[in-house]
Amino acid sequence: MDESQTRRIGVARARSRRFAIGALMVLLCGGATSTCWAQDEFDLEIRTDSTAKTPILVRDFTYDGPPRKLLARGEAPEEIVVQDLEFSDYFDVSREGGRVSSQSHDAVVWGRVVERFGKVVLQGQIIDAENGDLIYQNDYPLGDPPDRWALHAFSDDVVLYLTGEKGVSSTRIAFVGTATGSKEIYLIDYDGARLSRLTTLGSISLSPAWSPNGKSIAFMTYASGNPDLVIMDVGGSDVRALSRRQGLNSAPAYHPKGNKVIATLSFEGNSELYTMNAEGGELRRITFDTNSIETSAAYSPTGDQIAFISDRTGQPQVYVMDQDGSNVRRISHLNGFCDSPDWSPNGEWISFVARIDGVFDVFIVRPDGSGGKRLTANEGNHENPAWAPDSRHLVYAKTYGGERRLFVMAANGQGKRQLTWSQGDQYNPAWSPSLKQ
Repeated sequence: MDESQTRRIGVARARSRRFAIGALMVLLCGGATSTCWAQDEFDLEIRTDSTAKTPILVRDFTYDGPPRKLLARGEAPEEIVVQDLEFSDYFDVSREGGRVSSQSHDAVVWGRVVERFGKVVLQGQIIDAENGDLIYQNDYPLGDPPDRWALHAFSDDVVLYLTGEKGVSSTRIAFVGTATGSKEIYLIDYDGARLSRLTTLGSISLSPAWSPNGKSIAFMTYASGNPDLVIMDVGGSDVRALSRRQGLNSAPAYHPKGNKVIATLSFEGNSELYTMNAEGGELRRITFDTNSIETSAAYSPTGDQIAFISDRTGQPQVYVMDQDGSNVRRISHLNGFCDSPDWSPNGEWISFVARIDGVFDVFIVRPDGSGGKRLTANEGNHENPAWAPDSRHLVYAKTYGGERRLFVMAANGQGKRQLTWSQGDQYNPAWSPSLKQ
């Protein structure tokens, strides 16, 4: 039996045994008392998690030679894998020699670190716990000291082979940071590791947006004195102009195909939404309400709809329209300032913030305006929510000790944890697509 057959059999067995409720493996609201999502009414209850998790065991890795640690934080490689799998929110993870799940395990995750031709390699395996069958095996170039990125790749493969869904361990988050006194764009891994500074413009740079292929980031910068839109490779090179038109050029967002960008421009006098190709040409205006401001656009995963903010009825609210600007409909009905809509990659939710009683909190709503939920409350300001590519997590900025820090949470509002600890503010996050090679 070849490897592909073994994998298919193992996955089929796992799914029949534990994943029969696959359609329900979304984050549901459980036990909350709700009000109607209607004009001036909103569900202000925090959602709770009622999703069962699959029990798996991560065995201690074996080593040809002394165990290797990750120098930056001192973790063993298997500790990174455990953290990744726990964060995925699919699994009840037990660690060999540590906490043991009260349930029997569906799968065992294990690795062996070996040297081949002078290079350190992780042999990652997934084993069916019921019968010992090998479900999956692959080699990952690890390096010495070990490379976190290779371990994240293994973790994402575990998620894929046990759930059929892509993991988010091989992703990064772009954000605005003020550690240098300027507002620059920074990058971190999804778990807060490997902080790096992308821009060194010594100015104000805001609103980073990832290209769908994960190779470039568009953002607004005042480096030339005007709020312009530029694109930079994630390696920090090859900066090129996207829009340097007179007036405001802000809030870029890529079309899912990567062939065009939508942004807010004001060169015709009012702040309106325009689309352009990925080089800044073929400009097309798609909003025409000269008595209001339209901004903060986000494409749906299919690219045929756009969520955006407009104050056409007074206070800024969330609207949805077709990609050509037609069929505009309002989907938020809150007595408060709304901003920062972002469409979940599975198309099921739109996240945004709303200022209620002077405080910003994170909300989600269905694209048709139904099913609104509040995810944060009573903990200070929460702003700039952005979806992970798995549609199961959000990153956002929270005012913490007088400064803004990045936090992540599950899409049901649970599992909040701090992601950044740097000097100054960190805000305006954008979650990358999968960067797994």
